[in-house]
Amino acid sequence: MNKPAVRDLPILFTISLALRLLTAAFIPRPGYMDTAYYAAGARLLAQGKGFTEPFLWHYLDDPASLPHPGFLYWMPLPSILAAPFAVGSFYAMQIPFAALSAALPLVSYRLACACTGSRRNGWLAGLITLFSGFFFPYWTLPETFAPFALLGSLSLWMAGTELKPGGQFLLGVLIGLAHMTRADGILVLPVAILGLPLLRRPALPGAVAIAAGYLVAMSPWLLRNMLTTGSPLSPVGMATIWLTDYDDLFCYQCTLSPRTYLSWGWANILRSKLWAAALNLERFLAEECLVFLFPFVAAGLYRLRRRPPFALATIYLLAIYLVHSLVFTFPGPRGSFFHAGAVALPFVTAAGVSGIDAAVLWSGRKRRWHVGQAQRIFGVAAVVLAVLVSGHAAVGTLPRWYNADTAYDRLGRWLAREDREATVMVANPPAFWYHTGHPAVVVPNGDVETLLAAATRYNVRYVLLDDNTPEPLRGLYTGVAAHPRLRRLAAGADMGDGVVLYAVE
Repeated sequence: MNKPAVRDLPILFTISLALRLLTAAFIPRPGYMDTAYYAAGARLLAQGKGFTEPFLWHYLDDPASLPHPGFLYWMPLPSILAAPFAVGSFYAMQIPFAALSAALPLVSYRLACACTGSRRNGWLAGLITLFSGFFFPYWTLPETFAPFALLGSLSLWMAGTELKPGGQFLLGVLIGLAHMTRADGILVLPVAILGLPLLRRPALPGAVAIAAGYLVAMSPWLLRNMLTTGSPLSPVGMATIWLTDYDDLFCYQCTLSPRTYLSWGWANILRSKLWAAALNLERFLAEECLVFLFPFVAAGLYRLRRRPPFALATIYLLAIYLVHSLVFTFPGPRGSFFHAGAVALPFVTAAGVSGIDAAVLWSGRKRRWHVGQAQRIFGVAAVVLAVLVSGHAAVGTLPRWYNADTAYDRLGRWLAREDREATVMVANPPAFWYHTGHPAVVVPNGDVETLLAAATRYNVRYVLLDDNTPEPLRGLYTGVAAHPRLRRLAAGADMGDGVVLYAVE
């Protein structure tokens, strides 16, 4: 790379970081459960409470009481990254994620420069990644998006590059950290090892070096899980393979097993797989390719198919598509595929820019365009469209996040006066603990008797129902149903519109 291109990198990083920090200023609180979970985990670590959770957002691990061991479903690295900043505001917790996500456009820049030999294309790929459409509002959140995208994309890039044993060991460390970020980060490991024969390198020594680095990064967590659950990898997340409906994730004392799954019937199973495959394809077109970029991405990936980094990125995309459609059929379309796809974003944008160049060159021969000028125009148009899609995504999410879970603040103030030790049943337990400090469990996906069984086991004193109330409990939420052990409180009116508060007798 020439010297002017090297000087572009700090400029692009500065622009990216400034935009990320500006975006973070419009997100003063966790906007949904994933973010609340990692923010709460960071705060618990900062308070010296370790990997424990005084809240329960699912019943898959069936703990006897609260608090219980944490991060048995999701991985801990986002909370670890946010913990040093957790003594401050939510904005402070976003700083490391803003910095990590600001580095991602640099990966796109370098990939585009390497595959097209053009600084202009490097800038185009970097700017498209900077805005990145539907990913745009999520980059600064204390969540998996930024660390997983950066660690995973660097891993795939390195795996497609000639490395000495020390570099292969470092690659394994990066893959281990990616796995520490998301459970499906383990998929990067076999894809990276597959890069060895693509590079015509000795497979066994390279695989050993990569595996050694991976184990160095992961072994402390594997040991912790062994001591906590008796297994190096928690089996909790694997239970979601057997879901027959996404809301079964929140059922209480349900049996999720191959037997119950097969009893659902092969017709339903096949229908669910086809539904997930179709929806994940739609999400790929919209979230990875911003819709308009898809034909250019397809052309670019085909043109670059013999370049190992892009070949591995394509294999990774296919792997996560199949896993989140055919294996984790219900979590995949509900966000898991979106999260996992962030790794491939720099490759997709670099391939898209390459595809634009190729399409303009092909069209220019037939239409007698000035090819260089047309490539610049189409490239700028792609960036403008990326900005517009990103603005649409931000307008659709940031206002909603800005006022998320304000009823929890009001209930927390009421509990401070009436019942300082109460455990509460809510739709978003991590957010409730984050805002109030009170233990919380999730409203189960079941009938009133199921709710009361969970409330009795976990010593729940109050139940707060909102618009996300499961269908079997809608009668309680709307007031058309009642139960002698649930007393509707007038104080619920003080929580704001759309929520109902019950005391458990």
